[in-house]
Amino acid sequence: MVKALSDTYLTFKTIFTGMGITLRHLFKRSVTVQYPRQRDVLPERVRLKLHVNIDDCIGCRLCERACPVECIDIGTIKSTDDDDLGETSTGHKKKLWVDQFDIDMAKCCYCELCVHPCPTDCITMVEDYEYSAYDRNDLILSFSDMSPEQIEEANRKLEKEAEEKRRKKEEAKLAKKKKAEAKAAAGDAAAAGDKPKDAATGGVAATDGKEAGSEKPETGAGAEASGDEDAEKAARRAEREARRAARRAEREAKKKSEE
Repeated sequence: MVKALSDTYLTFKTIFTGMGITLRHLFKRSVTVQYPRQRDVLPERVRLKLHVNIDDCIGCRLCERACPVECIDIGTIKSTDDDDLGETSTGHKKKLWVDQFDIDMAKCCYCELCVHPCPTDCITMVEDYEYSAYDRNDLILSFSDMSPEQIEEANRKLEKEAEEKRRKKEEAKLAKKKKAEAKAAAGDAAAAGDKPKDAATGGVAATDGKEAGSEKPETGAGAEASGDEDAEKAARRAEREARRAARRAEREAKKKSEE
């Protein structure tokens, strides 16, 4: 009996509460917005649809890393040395081609965390909330303006430049190796050129000794002058032989380095 009375009281209370709210608004001015002819003024910091100014994007991918739901996909291609991509409106030098910049608004949680890290302010939230679609794929927004032909050309140029740099690096390495070999060969030739000098000096000395032994010994100032003259000639001959051997070794080393 008590429970029935309690339920009856609760029923009438809710009815009169609802009717009271209705009566209060019955004599007030209507606040209904006749959408779409009429639209409410949106708050200043409202979070709505994302938009990207691709001309100011430098491909840093900071927004992609900041997204907590991974709804942003960015692809970049490194520019070659002969490419001039210009600068952004904020003065940042562009060094990367942005061949993909997709945002899946079906995944977006409207947290705006991707907007703040952008160094060029190219990604923003705009006052657009009318983008419903029947297909989820229509909610994937693509902002890259590169055509498939441009993407293929950029990849081809990058591969060509990388191959050219590898070739120059290998050539420089080979030239350095040849230079080291030529230097070592010149050192060996110079060492080999010192031996004929000693041998020539010894041979001349021995010959002079033999000739001196075969001839009759001279006495006095004439014998002393003759001995000095023979020694000077032998020294000059040895010096000429040494120079010829050094030049010959240098020519051989140069020929090997050119080969």
